[in-house]
Amino acid sequence: MSDFLAVAREPIYSPGKVEQDHGILEAVAEQLSATHTVRVVKADERCSDPTPETIVFAMCQGPPALDRLRRWEKAGIRIVNAPQAIENCHRRRMLAAFAHGRIPHPPSCLVSTDGRNELSSWANGAFWLKRGDVHAMQPDDVVLVHDSSGAHEVLRGFHRRGIGDALMQRHVEGDVFKFYAVRGGFFHCLPISGGAPLREAEDEHALAALARRGAEALGLEVYGGDCIRDQNGSLWLIDLNDWPSYAACRTRAAEAIAAYLDAQTRPKTT
Repeated sequence: MSDFLAVAREPIYSPGKVEQDHGILEAVAEQLSATHTVRVVKADERCSDPTPETIVFAMCQGPPALDRLRRWEKAGIRIVNAPQAIENCHRRRMLAAFAHGRIPHPPSCLVSTDGRNELSSWANGAFWLKRGDVHAMQPDDVVLVHDSSGAHEVLRGFHRRGIGDALMQRHVEGDVFKFYAVRGGFFHCLPISGGAPLREAEDEHALAALARRGAEALGLEVYGGDCIRDQNGSLWLIDLNDWPSYAACRTRAAEAIAAYLDAQTRPKTT
């Protein structure tokens, strides 16, 4: 029997999904509790440091909680997802990791919200502006614009809110899919916005492989995200998130995550 410590996500990072995010964490904890000791704490809750034998699974995303995870990690505690992997989901870091790993993603660049940067040459078509740090926390954190004047208005709005840079991402027409995954095999996807479903098993295999490559580039073990299939059939990774709510497949996902965490308690064979 091993000890597990679950760290919940801060409500500010669960816009409109507080119950769903907490639901998957509790479901995983329940699965593990059949054979292990499991404790669930809030991200800002005072608690004693876990022992080196404890495995921490964390949904938290705020700087204070990540600082604590880093301290535990330096003490040799196994953490899923690792604090660096969680931070790698910030868009500015994700863009660099995707470029380094040659992960297919829509043409993207970072622009300053203070107006100092020129917009990309493809700004005469539709493109997205997304806050450059964390994922969307309110509706206007991700905005589709169609020209430079609209872009500058969005950037000024970001700047007024203290957001220093934004991700500018070219719009790609096609079918968008949301996916949920766990390192080692579990994968579930579904079309969103009324898009067409995947046509064949080979398509799902290709999407899963792309998601896996992106997750490896960021260091994620429990993850989800969005992918688009363009009109030529090519796949593009749009976003990756650390530990999503798995609302569309919670029961199966909780079983897969718990099995993955349980496997971390056993010595690795060479």
